[in-house]
Amino acid sequence: MQLQANHILVPVEIRENAVPVVAWAALLARTLQSRLTLLHVNESLAPLQHRPPFPDEHIPGDTPPLEEWRTTYVDNARQELKRLAAHCGPNLPVEIVVLEGRAHAMILAYLERTPCDLVVMGTHGSPWYQRLFLGSTVDTVLRASSLPVLIVQNLAETHQRPQLQTLLLPTDFSAGAKVSEEWALRLASQTAAAVLLVHAVENPLLDLYAPDTVEIDFRKIMEESRHHPPRSAQPFWEHAHSVAHAKLIPIQQQFLDAQLQVELLVQEGPAAATIVEVAEQKDVDLIVMATYGRSGVRRFVLGSVTEKVVRTAPCPVLAVRGT
Repeated sequence: MQLQANHILVPVEIRENAVPVVAWAALLARTLQSRLTLLHVNESLAPLQHRPPFPDEHIPGDTPPLEEWRTTYVDNARQELKRLAAHCGPNLPVEIVVLEGRAHAMILAYLERTPCDLVVMGTHGSPWYQRLFLGSTVDTVLRASSLPVLIVQNLAETHQRPQLQTLLLPTDFSAGAKVSEEWALRLASQTAAAVLLVHAVENPLLDLYAPDTVEIDFRKIMEESRHHPPRSAQPFWEHAHSVAHAKLIPIQQQFLDAQLQVELLVQEGPAAATIVEVAEQKDVDLIVMATYGRSGVRRFVLGSVTEKVVRTAPCPVLAVRGT
């Protein structure tokens, strides 16, 4: 399947460090031969949109008229976007758009009326309580958009140019993970030198691992228990590892066919923590993983594996909407 990646949207918060975000967007645009749109939303006047008009209202002091202030803001925003566009390098088409309203609403509205294939956004430093109860713009777009979203940490200054040498692809072997495999293969075949395929075993008794087929050698367990207590449900864990490796091999073959180096990793523990740990240990440049359209209170309170990885990963995360 040839994925379409003709247009990448990059929502930019000009008051934060957007250079790493734009740099990653430019890297993907060159890799995928896409054009870029840098979009900034002026949220400053959003609270005034629902106020009743007061024609005779006068703001004391030297405050300029509202329209003059809006014009100045837009001009400054466009200048900043042009400065950021210069980081993209030559021969890369970059369009600049400035809108007004609530950021998440305007971004989603733009995506509805404009054909895009990928969104690149930066995280920001909202306090934990705001992220829990209100949700950031990234959270909202990640949950509401059907497009893949690349999330880049932009909290610290960086002078390093992004690279895509090592790519990490976590999988739970679900049907929804297929799309993330396709994106990972597309990106890796263009620039990456190595791919890590990772599966985390959280519970070996899940139907995924066919636990009913496990052969338990009670004699062996009793023999081992004479020297040290046997691990609880050890045969099931070993069986889960074997099943997971067998399921990873067909995925691995896709990348081997593309002349890529592929390492298979099956580890035990919570999925999000395992993914982040591997990314740190292996110095991964990019994580590509599926996210699912769960909704409701449980998802709001607990969050998905993808969202947990986004918050703690040491590298950018490409979240691809699964089915």
